[in-house]
Amino acid sequence: MQQHTRTAQPTDEELLPFEDPEFLRAPWPWFDRLLREFPVVRLRDGSFVVSKYADVMRYARHPSLVAAPPGGMGNSPWAANLNSVLLTEGERHRRIRRTFSGSLTPKMSRVWAETAAETALDALDGMGPDGLLEAHRGLGVQPAQDAMARALGVPRADGIPYIQATNQTMMAMGWDPSREEVTRGHEGFGYMMFQAEGLIAAKRRERGDGMLLDQMITAADEGRLTERELKESIQILWGSAAHNPGHVMACALIDLADHPEVFQAYRADPACREAVINETIRRSLPEVALDRFTTEPIEIQGTEIPADTRVRFILGAALRDPDVFSDPDTFDYQRPKEASMALAFGVGTHNCAGQAFGRAVARAVLDVVAERFKRIDIIGDPVWVHSDRHRNCEGLTVRLS
Repeated sequence: MQQHTRTAQPTDEELLPFEDPEFLRAPWPWFDRLLREFPVVRLRDGSFVVSKYADVMRYARHPSLVAAPPGGMGNSPWAANLNSVLLTEGERHRRIRRTFSGSLTPKMSRVWAETAAETALDALDGMGPDGLLEAHRGLGVQPAQDAMARALGVPRADGIPYIQATNQTMMAMGWDPSREEVTRGHEGFGYMMFQAEGLIAAKRRERGDGMLLDQMITAADEGRLTERELKESIQILWGSAAHNPGHVMACALIDLADHPEVFQAYRADPACREAVINETIRRSLPEVALDRFTTEPIEIQGTEIPADTRVRFILGAALRDPDVFSDPDTFDYQRPKEASMALAFGVGTHNCAGQAFGRAVARAVLDVVAERFKRIDIIGDPVWVHSDRHRNCEGLTVRLS
């Protein structure tokens, strides 16, 4: 195992410069230093940062850690999710999740992904002779949004406004969001909650199609969900349906353009396709960190963390931990199975409920591209939205040939 040399701790700004644009763009060198020198570190506000793969895997799922601050969330826009699977715990969390998890299994997600493939084909059919395509919308966002529309049993809608609103909310989830970021986060959640209310009201007027939203309204009518739990759940499912899948697709297209030999392998050998997608997710995960809060003291690597403390688990560091991933910056889809990207979707009770959906959509759309084209080129610079907590795309133009 690699030996970790502990040196005198630099300032917080040197170790994790959360406001530095270069850190936000590419935090990997700072994460590498955490892994080497400060795998568990206390910041001056009393919070702790944990980066090693083994520690994240073990402690991010610890039953004494919770997703919401025990002392309350204050003015955080994310208080809009206090009645959802994102921030509830225990039996209440399990009860809410049960109302929709059956529709997001790997098997059902492959059914919804058929719609994603159809939307991607429509986008490809609409390309001109130059082969140019705004791929973030055409191959990432809209296929995922349409697939979720089918799952919920609601009309299709443009997914881009939801991407923009979700990015606003994610900016407010940073380490120390500004007043403007908090205001914009409230606006983003306000937009998505308004849309969720509209979907629920429309479905109540025309019941009985048996799709997911119909099932969840039935759960509310029968007392298995409160009205607020219903609304927040639909806000997550509908408002965030394309956020992570859209980012994964953008990163996959960039990886396949940068590594044409991998695209050729993807085209020639369906057996390697899941591994290629896994490696893209490992390197380009949408959320580079998750925050948890201690409810009792906990010890990690000999460091005692007191109760009522924020612990940030750096997924983006853990998934490049050289103790687990040899040559971690290299795109290598032939890594052993134990060097997986499982952490990219979170860990423990609060792992991403939609991960099978996102993976199925990415696979369906990339398969469509691979069937039609031999080469992917990136045109211009992608448009990224980065915070110290999340990463997402808002624009990507490709040429397919």
